[in-house]
Amino acid sequence: MGADRIRVARERGRPARPDNIYVRLKDAILMGSLRPMERITENKVAASYGLSRTPVREAFRRLEAEGLIQVVPQRGSFVSQPSVEDILEIYQIRMPLECMSARLAAERIEDEQLGRLGDLVRAERARVEGRSAERSLRASAEFHGVLYACTRNKRLASFLRDMQSQVHRVRVLWPSTVARLEETWKEHAAILAALRARDGAEAERLMRQHLERAQASTLNRILPANPGDLSTP
Repeated sequence: MGADRIRVARERGRPARPDNIYVRLKDAILMGSLRPMERITENKVAASYGLSRTPVREAFRRLEAEGLIQVVPQRGSFVSQPSVEDILEIYQIRMPLECMSARLAAERIEDEQLGRLGDLVRAERARVEGRSAERSLRASAEFHGVLYACTRNKRLASFLRDMQSQVHRVRVLWPSTVARLEETWKEHAAILAALRARDGAEAERLMRQHLERAQASTLNRILPANPGDLSTP
């Protein structure tokens, strides 16, 4: 079990409390510290965080309900493996909402936010050219996060951030190609131009195109390597 990786995550942040163990475990899964098909147990997690089993058991239940942990009879609990169906569901939900967020952002964005998005696009470009894929992905995720904030809709922004974190997990497990990272910053630059022009319809159209291409690229990377379900022998 990844007790050492959990311990590292714990030591880098604030000590775990019974009320945030769920968040800490979820972050470890979404950020790739806990890998798919890795077995985890309540006892070892509780010992690693210095907690009783009760809050850990509740965290496991929540993670299982969200599909991040898979319980296999007579084998134990495992970190789930994202499937093609999972990716399709995420994009099916994400696409209309994020397109709406682009339109709202064009109507409500402030000059300071436009400046921040411009900085992030330049950072994406520089990091792609410098072959720093991980840092480019972080800048890309922040670009979307700033755009969500521009909507001034807290519920929409919170929901989309959760979707984005699940997409980030897939990108950690199946890294984007350099070619796709190059396309991504250019697509972000086009979206930014529409936002600067306060053109909501164009921002929405470009966001849809961007997400459709991102989905296709993701599926192309996953399909050759997607393993079977844990419940099969």
